[in-house]
Amino acid sequence: MKKIKISTISLKTTPLDIEGNRRNIINALQDKQVENSGIILFPELCLTGYGCEDAFYNSHLWKDAMTSLIKILPHTVGKFVVVGLPVFLSPYLYNCAAVICDGKIAGFIPKQNLANTGIHYEKRWFKEGFNEHELVSYYDMHIPFGNYLFELGDVIIGVEICEDSWVMNRTSHLHSQNGANIILSSGASHFSLGKHEIRRQIFLESSRNQNNIFVYSNLNGNEAGKVVFDAGCMVCQNGELLSEGKRYHMSDYEILNTVVDIDLNHHNRSRYFRDSYYDKTKPIRIIQLEYELEDTQEDLNRPIAVQDEDPFEAFSEVVSLGLFDYMRKTKTKGYTLSLSGGADSAACACLAYIMKHRIETELMESEKEKLKLDLSKYLCTIYQGTKNNSDTTKNAAALLAKELGAIHHDIEVDAQVELIVKMMENLLGYELNWKDHDIPLQNVQARVRSPNVWFLANVHNHLLFSTGNRSEGSTGYMTMDGDSSGSVAPLAGVSKEFVLAWLRYLHEGKYKKIGKIEALGSIINLKPSAELKPLSEAQEDEKDLMPYWLLQKIEYEFVVNGRNNREIFEALHPEIKNMSELELMKHIDRFISLFKRSQWKRERVPPSFHLDSYGLDPRYSYRFPILSV
Repeated sequence: MKKIKISTISLKTTPLDIEGNRRNIINALQDKQVENSGIILFPELCLTGYGCEDAFYNSHLWKDAMTSLIKILPHTVGKFVVVGLPVFLSPYLYNCAAVICDGKIAGFIPKQNLANTGIHYEKRWFKEGFNEHELVSYYDMHIPFGNYLFELGDVIIGVEICEDSWVMNRTSHLHSQNGANIILSSGASHFSLGKHEIRRQIFLESSRNQNNIFVYSNLNGNEAGKVVFDAGCMVCQNGELLSEGKRYHMSDYEILNTVVDIDLNHHNRSRYFRDSYYDKTKPIRIIQLEYELEDTQEDLNRPIAVQDEDPFEAFSEVVSLGLFDYMRKTKTKGYTLSLSGGADSAACACLAYIMKHRIETELMESEKEKLKLDLSKYLCTIYQGTKNNSDTTKNAAALLAKELGAIHHDIEVDAQVELIVKMMENLLGYELNWKDHDIPLQNVQARVRSPNVWFLANVHNHLLFSTGNRSEGSTGYMTMDGDSSGSVAPLAGVSKEFVLAWLRYLHEGKYKKIGKIEALGSIINLKPSAELKPLSEAQEDEKDLMPYWLLQKIEYEFVVNGRNNREIFEALHPEIKNMSELELMKHIDRFISLFKRSQWKRERVPPSFHLDSYGLDPRYSYRFPILSV
């Protein structure tokens, strides 16, 4: 029985920090956990970082990456290692996997299928790879460049890079037809709810129908600001999940070790492999390396049961990780928040609390010391009341801040509001009233709060939370330079419906890491309200807009399915029984009208995380004209 130990690494990277990324890679290579590992797989573009954007055009970036790769070589003696970096082959730049064997570069494998949907724009920077083969020269080395396989004794290894694993005509099909029995898949696959199950299905089914071993690595953490990677390395063999690594980890890297049975793989290939058509005029070349993977004496893995993801737990983990990395990389010391006593600001406070708890419980002491954080000051909150705010929300904010251990302030801002209103009345020459000047009288309250909370954020060297959710973003239900201002908007990637359900999840104590948050009980039962109108008017968000459950359905049909007004009505009418056709159509028309005229607001929302299967961020998710009919 031939057994091989494989290590797949989930890595935290920072764009353009080639020295820091190299240090993390070398630390992982020197870790005792990878002793006796014959194969070590790192994620896509891990030397430069995946999110370098237009800095990929800078020649010094790929030159420095190549220099850094050379410096890694001494740490790979006795190993077969794959590391990701950009490689320039005039006149094009390629997204490549560098294959290193026993301290020498054995080849560069260019990515063949560039991700160019959703949040990805790889075709802006890179050229698709090719099956043809040539030798390229770097540092007096002649290195094979192209779609190669690597033969190490009785093991043949192929390499895929992220999107290569997701397309219809996969590179690994050709690899398997040409004898590969291990496929190494380097990933930079961002988080979205439910996506990890899809990844797992892809690799499980691929390992079954190709009768081989799939090894997957992924980036981890908030790398460049708007995208959070969720790790989740895995190894699958012949349709079974042998191992799966940690997700959302706080450390610089995590190592997943797996022992695979090569003889069993050969047996299954001989017994079950099914040939299929491929273009035999373009065979994949095999590079024979004078290096053989050694047997390991470690125990074999047993297949593990597949578990479904809890979306609320995943949201808690990934956003708290994203906030931690955002804070760490900006060298700030925590978060400040205008805590209104409503659901959205409460959710932001809870996310900061989860982040703090994870720092306390999941980081090693040496890592905590490097951060130099005073966790007693991790969150500063302020309730900024006017005569239009209720005692209910004031008390709710105070109770939540106390339970979460936040620094809490409570001030009245009526004097600031009245000063601005009076000044404008003198300027205009007439008095303002709620009947004729509803919008400016509401918005001045939101805007007057912004300088106060920014001041507190600056005093504490904190980042400022913008509290808006995706439902507010789609309808423009926010005040520009008021509640929309901030450093980061952690809820902008999910709907109001999701936020409310998540708060109930926390209140019921279902997120086991922190237990029940009692103070949420007085918040989750309140009707969502901006509290910007006189209390006598009983302002409610859903009265101003529409029921949030309906808004979410219309938004999905419009953004994801690309339907117009009439098509959305035809899609939703059969399932909505408690609403007249006229009322439903009015809601649809209102949503689309609000969506179109609010694009300029979405262009100005602070950075947010991509969290759901779709988002509205005009730079990373959904591009829409600022002006349209």
